[in-house]
Amino acid sequence: MAGELDQLDLAVLRLLVAQPRAGVREYARQLGVARGTVQARLDRLQRTGVLTSFRPHIAPAAMGFAGLAYIHLNLAQGMIDETSRRLAGIPEVLEVNSITGEADMLCQVVARDNADLERVVQTIIAVPGVIRCRTEVVLSRRIEPRITPLLEKLSKETG
Repeated sequence: MAGELDQLDLAVLRLLVAQPRAGVREYARQLGVARGTVQARLDRLQRTGVLTSFRPHIAPAAMGFAGLAYIHLNLAQGMIDETSRRLAGIPEVLEVNSITGEADMLCQVVARDNADLERVVQTIIAVPGVIRCRTEVVLSRRIEPRITPLLEKLSKETG
């Protein structure tokens, strides 16, 4: 799909990122196209997997989870699926990725404070299949998760 994105697709995506609550009618007005055109593009972008969610961005820190950490997990052979299922049951685990390198998985977790982080780490260590872990605490986030620069690059390439 990435090679098939045109300027209108990219413009719709940029508006969706910049103004997520504006709505299809407002996007159409800003782009100078019919509402149905924007809706059709959004539907196609969603159907093809380019647009994966309309979820709001929620800040865990604002809800009392100020601690952010990455935990590298080494797993027992053949346990990746079971371990993933068990990790999904831990509310503080926000994201889990299979990775290459010294570890098998990388987990992004939140905690209320250092004592809570220790509890979260101990909970993760107790998951069947986890052999050992290495935790890295985030001191500060320098660049928020973003997509707009990539959309701008694609726009220039297709331009």
